[in-house]
Amino acid sequence: MVRFTQPGDFNDPFEFRPYIQYAASDEVLREYAESNFGELIDQQLAQYGTILPPDVLQELLNTSVLEVFRDLEVHLLEGLAPSIDATFNQKVGVICLSEVPDSILMWGHYTDHHRGFVVGFDSEHSFFSKRRSQEDEFGFLRPVNYQRERPRVVLSDTSSPVWFSTKSDQWAYEREWRMLRSLSEADSRIESTRFPVCLFGFPEDAVMEIIIGLRSTPTLAQRIEALARTFPKATLLRAIENPMEYSLVLTKV
Repeated sequence: MVRFTQPGDFNDPFEFRPYIQYAASDEVLREYAESNFGELIDQQLAQYGTILPPDVLQELLNTSVLEVFRDLEVHLLEGLAPSIDATFNQKVGVICLSEVPDSILMWGHYTDHHRGFVVGFDSEHSFFSKRRSQEDEFGFLRPVNYQRERPRVVLSDTSSPVWFSTKSDQWAYEREWRMLRSLSEADSRIESTRFPVCLFGFPEDAVMEIIIGLRSTPTLAQRIEALARTFPKATLLRAIENPMEYSLVLTKV
Protein backbone atom coordinates (compact mmCIF):
# COMPACT_ATOMS: atom_id res chain seq x y z
CA MET A 1 0.00 0.00 0.00
CA VAL A 2 1.08 3.58 -0.55
CA ARG A 3 -0.03 6.80 1.07
CA PHE A 4 -1.80 9.58 -0.79
CA THR A 5 -0.98 12.59 1.36
CA GLN A 6 -3.08 15.65 2.18
CA PRO A 7 -1.59 18.92 0.83
CA GLY A 8 -1.46 20.34 4.36
CA ASP A 9 0.96 17.57 5.39
CA PHE A 10 3.52 18.34 2.67
CA ASN A 11 6.83 19.98 3.53
CA ASP A 12 6.01 22.85 1.16
CA PRO A 13 3.50 25.23 2.82
CA PHE A 14 2.55 26.73 -0.56
CA GLU A 15 1.03 23.51 -1.94
CA PHE A 16 -2.45 23.96 -3.50
CA ARG A 17 -2.30 27.67 -2.64
CA PRO A 18 -2.11 29.74 -5.83
CA TYR A 19 -2.80 33.45 -5.83
CA ILE A 20 -6.59 33.76 -5.99
CA GLN A 21 -7.00 36.89 -8.06
CA TYR A 22 -10.79 36.86 -8.23
CA ALA A 23 -13.59 34.87 -6.67
CA ALA A 24 -15.42 34.83 -10.00
CA SER A 25 -14.86 36.21 -13.47
CA ASP A 26 -16.79 39.19 -14.84
CA GLU A 27 -18.56 36.78 -17.19
CA VAL A 28 -19.80 34.62 -14.31
CA LEU A 29 -21.04 37.65 -12.41
CA ARG A 30 -22.83 39.03 -15.47
CA GLU A 31 -24.48 35.65 -16.05
CA TYR A 32 -25.60 35.68 -12.42
CA ALA A 33 -27.07 39.18 -12.81
CA GLU A 34 -28.87 38.20 -15.99
CA SER A 35 -30.25 34.93 -14.67
CA ASN A 36 -31.49 36.65 -11.51
CA PHE A 37 -32.66 39.81 -13.26
CA GLY A 38 -36.24 39.40 -12.16
CA GLU A 39 -35.28 39.06 -8.50
CA LEU A 40 -32.75 41.87 -8.53
CA ILE A 41 -34.74 44.30 -10.61
CA ASP A 42 -37.10 45.21 -7.78
CA GLN A 43 -34.18 46.31 -5.65
CA GLN A 44 -32.86 48.49 -8.47
CA LEU A 45 -36.24 50.00 -9.33
CA ALA A 46 -36.43 51.48 -5.88
CA GLN A 47 -33.12 53.25 -6.54
CA TYR A 48 -33.42 54.22 -10.22
CA GLY A 49 -37.18 54.44 -10.69
CA THR A 50 -39.16 53.39 -13.76
CA ILE A 51 -38.03 56.18 -16.08
CA LEU A 52 -35.01 54.27 -17.41
CA PRO A 53 -35.28 52.02 -20.47
CA PRO A 54 -34.88 48.27 -19.74
CA ASP A 55 -31.54 48.00 -21.58
CA VAL A 56 -30.06 50.91 -19.59
CA LEU A 57 -31.40 49.44 -16.36
CA GLN A 58 -29.89 46.07 -17.25
CA GLU A 59 -26.48 47.67 -17.82
CA LEU A 60 -26.69 49.54 -14.53
CA LEU A 61 -27.65 46.33 -12.80
CA ASN A 62 -24.69 44.46 -14.27
CA THR A 63 -22.34 47.30 -13.36
CA SER A 64 -23.59 47.64 -9.80
CA VAL A 65 -23.36 43.91 -9.16
CA LEU A 66 -19.77 43.86 -10.42
CA GLU A 67 -18.72 46.95 -8.44
CA VAL A 68 -20.28 45.80 -5.19
CA PHE A 69 -18.85 42.31 -5.52
CA ARG A 70 -15.34 43.54 -6.35
CA ASP A 71 -15.44 45.87 -3.33
CA LEU A 72 -16.30 42.97 -1.04
CA GLU A 73 -14.10 40.42 -2.79
CA VAL A 74 -10.85 41.04 -0.89
CA HIS A 75 -12.50 40.42 2.46
CA LEU A 76 -14.43 37.47 1.05
CA LEU A 77 -11.28 35.71 -0.18
CA GLU A 78 -9.43 36.34 3.09
CA GLY A 79 -12.24 34.67 5.00
CA LEU A 80 -12.49 31.73 2.58
CA ALA A 81 -8.80 30.76 2.59
CA PRO A 82 -8.96 28.50 5.69
CA SER A 83 -12.10 26.80 4.36
CA ILE A 84 -10.45 26.11 1.00
CA ASP A 85 -7.43 24.55 2.72
CA ALA A 86 -9.66 22.45 4.98
CA THR A 87 -11.67 21.16 2.02
CA PHE A 88 -8.57 20.06 0.12
CA ASN A 89 -7.12 18.37 3.20
CA GLN A 90 -10.36 16.54 3.86
CA LYS A 91 -10.97 15.31 0.32
CA VAL A 92 -7.75 15.22 -1.73
CA GLY A 93 -4.73 12.94 -1.44
CA VAL A 94 -1.61 13.16 -3.58
CA ILE A 95 1.14 10.69 -4.41
CA CYS A 96 4.37 12.47 -5.36
CA LEU A 97 6.93 10.65 -7.49
CA SER A 98 10.23 11.65 -9.08
CA GLU A 99 11.93 11.05 -12.42
CA VAL A 100 15.34 10.75 -10.73
CA PRO A 101 16.04 7.62 -8.66
CA ASP A 102 19.68 8.59 -7.99
CA SER A 103 19.29 12.18 -6.74
CA ILE A 104 21.47 12.70 -3.64
CA LEU A 105 19.16 15.49 -2.45
CA MET A 106 16.02 13.40 -2.84
CA TRP A 107 17.57 10.46 -0.98
CA GLY A 108 18.71 12.81 1.76
CA HIS A 109 15.31 14.49 2.16
CA TYR A 110 12.90 11.58 1.77
CA THR A 111 14.61 8.32 2.78
CA ASP A 112 15.80 9.08 6.29
CA HIS A 113 19.19 10.35 5.09
CA HIS A 114 19.85 7.45 2.67
CA ARG A 115 18.90 4.85 5.30
CA GLY A 116 15.64 3.89 3.61
CA PHE A 117 14.74 2.55 0.17
CA VAL A 118 13.10 3.67 -3.07
CA VAL A 119 10.31 1.99 -5.03
CA GLY A 120 10.26 2.50 -8.79
CA PHE A 121 6.81 2.27 -10.39
CA ASP A 122 5.73 1.57 -13.94
CA SER A 123 4.16 4.89 -14.92
CA GLU A 124 2.26 3.17 -17.76
CA HIS A 125 0.49 0.75 -15.39
CA SER A 126 -3.29 0.97 -15.15
CA PHE A 127 -2.92 1.93 -11.48
CA PHE A 128 -1.90 5.38 -12.74
CA SER A 129 -4.69 5.58 -15.33
CA LYS A 130 -7.95 5.93 -13.43
CA ARG A 131 -9.15 9.15 -15.00
CA ARG A 132 -12.89 9.09 -15.69
CA SER A 133 -12.90 11.85 -18.33
CA GLN A 134 -10.61 14.43 -19.92
CA GLU A 135 -11.95 17.01 -17.48
CA ASP A 136 -11.22 14.84 -14.44
CA GLU A 137 -8.24 16.09 -12.40
CA PHE A 138 -8.06 12.84 -10.41
CA GLY A 139 -6.57 9.46 -11.22
CA PHE A 140 -3.69 10.20 -13.59
CA LEU A 141 -0.04 11.20 -13.45
CA ARG A 142 0.99 14.68 -14.51
CA PRO A 143 4.34 16.52 -14.33
CA VAL A 144 4.71 19.38 -11.89
CA ASN A 145 5.29 22.81 -13.41
CA TYR A 146 7.90 24.95 -11.67
CA GLN A 147 7.86 28.74 -11.76
CA ARG A 148 8.86 31.76 -9.69
CA GLU A 149 5.45 33.38 -9.21
CA ARG A 150 2.29 31.79 -7.91
CA PRO A 151 -0.22 31.11 -10.67
CA ARG A 152 -3.21 33.47 -10.74
CA VAL A 153 -6.56 31.72 -10.53
CA VAL A 154 -10.25 32.47 -10.32
CA LEU A 155 -11.87 30.76 -7.34
CA SER A 156 -14.90 29.64 -9.33
CA ASP A 157 -12.61 27.72 -11.73
CA THR A 158 -11.44 24.97 -9.37
CA SER A 159 -10.89 22.63 -12.32
CA SER A 160 -7.81 24.56 -13.45
CA PRO A 161 -4.77 22.22 -13.24
CA VAL A 162 -2.55 25.01 -11.90
CA TRP A 163 -4.21 24.52 -8.49
CA PHE A 164 -2.68 21.06 -8.22
CA SER A 165 0.50 20.95 -10.29
CA THR A 166 2.42 24.22 -9.89
CA LYS A 167 5.26 24.77 -7.42
CA SER A 168 8.10 27.19 -6.78
CA ASP A 169 11.08 26.76 -9.11
CA GLN A 170 13.19 26.20 -5.98
CA TRP A 171 11.80 22.64 -5.99
CA ALA A 172 12.65 22.01 -9.64
CA TYR A 173 15.46 19.57 -8.78
CA GLU A 174 12.80 17.07 -7.66
CA ARG A 175 11.45 16.63 -11.21
CA GLU A 176 8.17 15.58 -9.69
CA TRP A 177 5.15 13.83 -11.15
CA ARG A 178 1.99 13.48 -9.09
CA MET A 179 -1.44 11.91 -9.07
CA LEU A 180 -4.54 12.93 -7.12
CA ARG A 181 -7.05 10.53 -5.58
CA SER A 182 -10.19 11.12 -3.57
CA LEU A 183 -9.45 10.20 0.05
CA SER A 184 -12.93 8.69 0.31
CA GLU A 185 -11.64 5.86 -1.94
CA ALA A 186 -8.76 4.90 0.39
CA ASP A 187 -8.42 1.18 1.16
CA SER A 188 -7.15 1.83 4.68
CA ARG A 189 -7.24 4.78 7.03
CA ILE A 190 -5.01 5.21 10.08
CA GLU A 191 -5.92 8.01 12.45
CA SER A 192 -3.04 10.34 13.22
CA THR A 193 -2.52 13.56 15.16
CA ARG A 194 -2.59 16.05 12.26
CA PHE A 195 -4.16 14.21 9.33
CA PRO A 196 -5.30 10.61 8.91
CA VAL A 197 -2.92 8.42 6.92
CA CYS A 198 -4.89 7.28 3.85
CA LEU A 199 -3.45 4.21 2.14
CA PHE A 200 -4.24 2.83 -1.31
CA GLY A 201 -3.38 -0.68 -2.41
CA PHE A 202 -1.33 -1.09 -5.61
CA PRO A 203 -0.77 -4.21 -7.76
CA GLU A 204 2.52 -6.09 -7.33
CA ASP A 205 3.22 -5.87 -11.07
CA ALA A 206 3.21 -2.06 -10.91
CA VAL A 207 6.64 -2.16 -9.21
CA MET A 208 9.63 -2.15 -11.60
CA GLU A 209 12.52 -1.40 -9.23
CA ILE A 210 13.38 -1.54 -5.54
CA ILE A 211 16.53 0.34 -4.54
CA ILE A 212 18.26 -0.26 -1.22
CA GLY A 213 19.74 2.89 0.27
CA LEU A 214 23.42 3.65 0.66
CA ARG A 215 23.11 3.64 4.46
CA SER A 216 20.45 0.94 4.81
CA THR A 217 21.24 -1.46 7.64
CA PRO A 218 21.98 -5.12 6.84
CA THR A 219 18.73 -6.05 8.59
CA LEU A 220 16.67 -3.75 6.37
CA ALA A 221 18.54 -4.91 3.26
CA GLN A 222 17.75 -8.53 4.09
CA ARG A 223 14.07 -7.75 4.61
CA ILE A 224 13.88 -5.88 1.30
CA GLU A 225 15.65 -8.71 -0.54
CA ALA A 226 13.09 -11.19 0.81
CA LEU A 227 10.13 -8.96 -0.04
CA ALA A 228 11.44 -8.15 -3.52
CA ARG A 229 10.71 -11.71 -4.60
CA THR A 230 6.97 -11.05 -4.25
CA PHE A 231 7.07 -8.38 -6.97
CA PRO A 232 7.31 -10.29 -10.27
CA LYS A 233 8.61 -7.44 -12.45
CA ALA A 234 10.87 -5.72 -9.92
CA THR A 235 14.64 -5.43 -10.33
CA LEU A 236 16.48 -5.20 -7.01
CA LEU A 237 19.19 -2.53 -6.93
CA ARG A 238 21.49 -1.01 -4.36
CA ALA A 239 22.75 2.58 -4.22
CA ILE A 240 26.54 2.83 -3.73
CA GLU A 241 28.98 5.74 -3.77
CA ASN A 242 30.61 6.84 -7.00
CA PRO A 243 34.30 7.03 -6.04
CA MET A 244 35.04 9.69 -8.66
CA GLU A 245 32.03 11.99 -8.36
CA TYR A 246 29.43 13.28 -5.90
CA SER A 247 26.83 10.87 -7.20
CA LEU A 248 25.19 7.52 -6.59
CA VAL A 249 25.60 4.42 -8.70
CA LEU A 250 22.67 2.00 -8.79
CA THR A 251 23.94 -1.56 -9.08
CA LYS A 252 21.95 -4.76 -9.45
CA VAL A 253 21.87 -6.98 -6.37
